[in-house]
Amino acid sequence: MCGVFAISSLDINDAGERVVDGLKKLEYRGYDSWGVATSSEMIKEVGKISASNATFIPDTKAIGHSRWATHGGVTQENSHPHRYKKVTLVHNGIFENYLSEKNRLLEKGETFLSETDSEVIAHLIQEQLDLSHDTKSAIQNVAKAITGRFSIVVMIEGLDEIFVARRGSPLIIGRGKDEYVNTTFIASDIPAFLEYTNIVNYIDDEEMAIIKNSDVNFYNLCSGEKIEKRNIEVSWKEEVADKGKYNHFMIKEIFDQKQSLTSAVNHTDEEIAEFISALQSGNGVYMVACGTAHKASIAAEYYFSQIAGRKINVVPASEMPAFERFINKETVLFAVSQSGETADILEILDLGKKRGAKILSITNVESSSIARISDNHLPIRAGKEKAVASTKATTSQMALLLLLAYADDNRLNEGRLLLQDLASNVNDLLNPRYEEYIKSVAETLNDCSNIFIIGRNSLFPMALESAIKIMEVSYIHAQGFAAGEMKHGPIALIEKGTPCIVLGCDSETISNAMELKSRGATIIGVAHVNNVLFDQWLKIPSAGTAISIASVLPIQILSYYLATLRGLDPDMPRNLAKSVTVK
Repeated sequence: MCGVFAISSLDINDAGERVVDGLKKLEYRGYDSWGVATSSEMIKEVGKISASNATFIPDTKAIGHSRWATHGGVTQENSHPHRYKKVTLVHNGIFENYLSEKNRLLEKGETFLSETDSEVIAHLIQEQLDLSHDTKSAIQNVAKAITGRFSIVVMIEGLDEIFVARRGSPLIIGRGKDEYVNTTFIASDIPAFLEYTNIVNYIDDEEMAIIKNSDVNFYNLCSGEKIEKRNIEVSWKEEVADKGKYNHFMIKEIFDQKQSLTSAVNHTDEEIAEFISALQSGNGVYMVACGTAHKASIAAEYYFSQIAGRKINVVPASEMPAFERFINKETVLFAVSQSGETADILEILDLGKKRGAKILSITNVESSSIARISDNHLPIRAGKEKAVASTKATTSQMALLLLLAYADDNRLNEGRLLLQDLASNVNDLLNPRYEEYIKSVAETLNDCSNIFIIGRNSLFPMALESAIKIMEVSYIHAQGFAAGEMKHGPIALIEKGTPCIVLGCDSETISNAMELKSRGATIIGVAHVNNVLFDQWLKIPSAGTAISIASVLPIQILSYYLATLRGLDPDMPRNLAKSVTVK
């Protein structure tokens, strides 16, 4: 969940400032607080690192961290790095059994400066160093004591090396080149060092590395046996974080959907056929995802059922342990993730791999852990998404999933034509006049406390997704329901003036909208045609089976303006992070 970046170099002497700059590119992973440590000093602050102009004493080595709080509140003491005696470290992950180890250390008379599980790791490493003075063995022994997923980056006073280890949480090595040939970069995500190099080594689970300038040695974290790694050239190009004419990344990325929908389905027939062959090879399919990607997956459940006649079991990844008894060599596990690093998904994929299940995935990061563990992977190619609230990645996921449903029924060309028409219509739809109209609708909702959203069939998961978008950026309570379910309880909450967003205009949905309006609700219709029931109408193109994709677009814009009209930052909503790498 957090952002980690470190540098070990002979080429540069401003490692502290460069680590700060790299962490700014990872701020989407966490922005509660941040900190950077060099060999001689440490700066830690509460708040966003993007606002920092910190300077450091010249140094060739530094480690840094941008935090999303899990254990302990958002305080300077709880910020990383954590230092205990000779050990300084940053940590991404969850140390599940930290409390028992902390209590043991407290009984020995040790004291702690923070509430975090991470500081306990620093104490444990120091404890091992006191026994053996061998840092490699110390980290190995501490890793064996940790239950949970983690990546750690460690500096030891008096040693030139940086030590790193990983289990579950992402960690990537960037190998310096050209003027940085004697430099190595360590990060939780490639963008942190992409301005310096595109040559990487991936640290896999249960591995560690010892880094000194350009000298990098990899080891098995359990056995200590040395591992050889090949240098991999990634095709990424550094994407400059430029809002252009837009005030926020969120609205820019909403308008990026003019292009991203086309990119999402720009796969060859052969690539699609290979993926579908793998999908059809199993005797049961579980689609696993989290958050917004889970809502896109529920839409896909409708796509595959109604288009291809295939039953897909869609389960939030965090709930998959209840169904893991059904995972075997005939199972297909189909992961949907924006970052490709979601901890809950990786855990179930690891289990599936051990049991011989086929692993499929779609992500926005081709080099991600989920992509690399998969037997078949398709990228959605949405481009960099900086805002925490996903917009273009969501619709790109849905577009690719819809195309796969058509391919599963041997109607790939029909699916392509449908999505090409949709992309063309979206290009026409997303214009300043449409944006201004939706802003005026947002102004009428700005003071409301609750919003309800309803939809049927594939629009039901879009009602759920719409509620997520509104809540996460505007902090207005919103709930999505299957249209026919409102009268089975939630309708009790409807009173005069309650805003209800109605997705679709089929006769059954309109009947449900009438039930709400007769109780005093204000109806905001999202449909390709107007209806007399609608108090306000958000027009979308006629999109056939792609209506779910079209319907979410105006809600994204509405959510954005509900946030900005309240003076909120839609790019970095409170308590959230872009990539959820902890359970």
